[in-house]
Amino acid sequence: MTRTGCFGRGDILFSEGDAVEGVLHIRSGSVEILRRRDGVEIVLGTIHSGQVLGEMSVVEKRARRSATARAVTDGEVEFIGSAEFLDRISRSPENARTLIERLCHRLHDLEDRFVEDEQRLQLPAGRNSLGESLVVQNVMLAADPRGLRRQLPDPLRVDAVPFLVGRAALPGEQAPPRALNLELEDEVPLRLSRNHFAIIHHDGRYHVRDLRSTLGTLVNGRPIGEHFGSDLAPLVTGENEVVAGGKGSPFVFFITIVDEGNARR
Repeated sequence: MTRTGCFGRGDILFSEGDAVEGVLHIRSGSVEILRRRDGVEIVLGTIHSGQVLGEMSVVEKRARRSATARAVTDGEVEFIGSAEFLDRISRSPENARTLIERLCHRLHDLEDRFVEDEQRLQLPAGRNSLGESLVVQNVMLAADPRGLRRQLPDPLRVDAVPFLVGRAALPGEQAPPRALNLELEDEVPLRLSRNHFAIIHHDGRYHVRDLRSTLGTLVNGRPIGEHFGSDLAPLVTGENEVVAGGKGSPFVFFITIVDEGNARR
């Protein structure tokens, strides 16, 4: 079943806990994705015209929505029922390829979790399931001093990738599945996941990979994570802004990639 409709600023397109009946194709306007944590509303990111929302829930056959979609502007949306969406995928190689790429990112992450949960201490030296393992000299990590001055007062040189950032375990919690390179403290309402994101080297360039965090990651304004169809975002030469835990989170980082030619001079 397919139908179109208009929405106005502030309208709720669906709510956390609603039944999953299909996907939303945003034909015009912008929609923000949000969740409530400990009574606080947290905006995870914004999707815009041309993007599809909720396709992973359909493919994974989830019963309920895990977040709320609220209109930022006026716009138009096309609702595509689950059966129709899957039929469109089967008839379009381009759509199928995009979906397969997203599913592969999720599959790789599940494999990572399984391997590192079971064999974390037995991984062969020099190998890591998060992309290529490299010793690097051209990556710097700094924190926005307004939020993290106490925990990370000075820029940090990243000596090797993958480089994992996450939250210290709270009393009664298990240690994170992957050992962290940068462990930070958080308080309620929690924004940072125990394993939140990693700086990795993949296909010849640096990326940030969201590690299936609860609230996602913004990379240069682009949201990645469970609710946004992709877990991976490329980094550019120069400064990159990375926000862990949705808009308004205090966990704002600046990752600087120095041009390797300039770094040698």
